[in-house]
Amino acid sequence: SEKSEQRMQLSFVDISRAYFNAHVDPEKPTFVELPPEAGAPRGMCARLRRHMYGTQRAADGWQEEYSCTLKELGFKQGKASPCLFHRPERLLTTSVHGDDFTTAGPKCQLDWFEKALADTYELTIGGRLDPAADDSKEATVLNRVVRWTPGGIEYEADPRQVERLLEEIDLAGDGVNGSSTPGLKLLAHQAKDEKELPPELVTPYRGWAARANYLAADRPDIQFAAKEVCRYMSKPTTCAMNALKRMCRYLKTRPRMVFKYGYQEVTHVDVYSDTDHAGCIRTRKSTSGGCMMVGHHMIKTWSATQATISLSSGEAEYYGVVRAAGIALGHRSLLADLGLQLPCRVWTDSSAAMGICSRQGLGKMRHIECHTLWIQQRLRQKDFELRKVRGEVNPADLFTKYIESRPKLDQLIGLFQREF
Repeated sequence: SEKSEQRMQLSFVDISRAYFNAHVDPEKPTFVELPPEAGAPRGMCARLRRHMYGTQRAADGWQEEYSCTLKELGFKQGKASPCLFHRPERLLTTSVHGDDFTTAGPKCQLDWFEKALADTYELTIGGRLDPAADDSKEATVLNRVVRWTPGGIEYEADPRQVERLLEEIDLAGDGVNGSSTPGLKLLAHQAKDEKELPPELVTPYRGWAARANYLAADRPDIQFAAKEVCRYMSKPTTCAMNALKRMCRYLKTRPRMVFKYGYQEVTHVDVYSDTDHAGCIRTRKSTSGGCMMVGHHMIKTWSATQATISLSSGEAEYYGVVRAAGIALGHRSLLADLGLQLPCRVWTDSSAAMGICSRQGLGKMRHIECHTLWIQQRLRQKDFELRKVRGEVNPADLFTKYIESRPKLDQLIGLFQREF
């Protein structure tokens, strides 16, 4: 029926041998050494007509190739992100990551789009997600699990990452006790007595920390703990290893986290900011953390150590608001590439930071970095709103410090649409 042809779906397409589809620019030739079995004379090499995996310009060539193809199909390429494409006439929106195309749109339009891609490239269709009984209800994108449910979309981090992390650190056994929280604040006497890890554990530690950091992109409950663990990459210590093991014991109790993106009407993009002033007992640097919410849906989170040492909590909070405002404006442009025009609101629990943002110039705070003052002008131009949020309901608190109790951790995580 016509109604079934217009129902909204999610399409997942994987282009096979993507780089070999891109032609090499004659003005920027690429030469490769021929294999011995080619029988070429000594000193001879080959000039590529199409890009190969492992060559320097292969990724740029493929990006130019698929961009031209989608433009020929009538798509408009995003200005904020060249990997986003939108065709409003057909209600199609496409995101490209490497050789993976994720597209949302009506069934009939997705049929047209997949056929158009198949006429140009060799591809694999990973299925369609929609509410119809005969269609798929689950798919994977970059090893993340996406499910279609009657209440909306569910999103889950790669479940294999937790399993591998626990197995590699040897914490998967039943005899290992779990932990109620992913971390515990380092005390001064512990930092004084810590020692460097033995040489044979340095490389494994870096691999485990990198895996935890990869997982933290989809697990906001461990993002701060993973960030702290990764700060020891260059010189791992016994305290860093203990922190990593504690985070893994927490993951043992909560190996999965599923985010639910229900149907909603959105009027604003809300970005929350928080800062832990001088939280690092070694360097006295502060941590900026925050999250971006579209309606009730968490879209982006971050936890980062500030580059400079802040001389007051107001200064630290100000730098956190600057980062949050930059992310808000950037994602507003990103949403515009998708055909959405939404105003932004930045939330902070610091009155001092709001005062610095609302004035013009440095005022009496001469030590503030001048390159951050752009936020004052953008706020005066009303490019975003700056609002106050109570500290106990600020979700950004999750990304700036170790939470020492499970009830508080659950309360902060409960501000997002998720379940364990």
